[in-house]
Amino acid sequence: MGLRYLADTRRLADGIRAAPSGLFLRELLESPAVVGAVWPSSARLARAMAASVDPRSDGLVVELGAGTGVVTRALLERGVPAERLRVVERSPAFARHLRRRFPELTILEGDAARLSEVLDESAQERPVDTIVSSLPLRSLDPAVVSAVLDQCRLLLAPGGTLVQFTYILKGLPAVGLSEGFSVRDDPIVWANLPPARVIVLERAE
Repeated sequence: MGLRYLADTRRLADGIRAAPSGLFLRELLESPAVVGAVWPSSARLARAMAASVDPRSDGLVVELGAGTGVVTRALLERGVPAERLRVVERSPAFARHLRRRFPELTILEGDAARLSEVLDESAQERPVDTIVSSLPLRSLDPAVVSAVLDQCRLLLAPGGTLVQFTYILKGLPAVGLSEGFSVRDDPIVWANLPPARVIVLERAE
């Protein structure tokens, strides 16, 4: 009886660690500045971010900091074709989880600060229409944030869209975010925990 209970307990613990919420908490404890949130984004926040993406465009949609894949799922449900979507995740554990959850997608493990190098060869030959970012800009090193924004400006053509969420409800979450971009919309998702704002920016001419 005792051995069976112990085995069942271990299986339960393994299941919790493997579940998206368990994986998120483990990564948060190991790299709090990189994860930058206390809980995965809600489905409502993910849908609000995906709502700014045009599923009918021909260019690529690049997602940064996909985590457990909440926003990734919302982008697919929005109608973004799998072949147009490139998902970039720095954490090896999250990247493995994403490959299991979305075997039809191209999951790229790498640093968004070197995005043009991380993108696969087929992506480098196509224009990037939209970048959807869940990166915690406020908790990252300013030099890293600057490098990420430089990559966004480099890859997005004039008129392209950068979607970034933040927990600050006024102002911009990073110095330099307005350079080369103009704010097109910034709705607040009150149902998220904590409430979050989706900033939709357009690449300037």
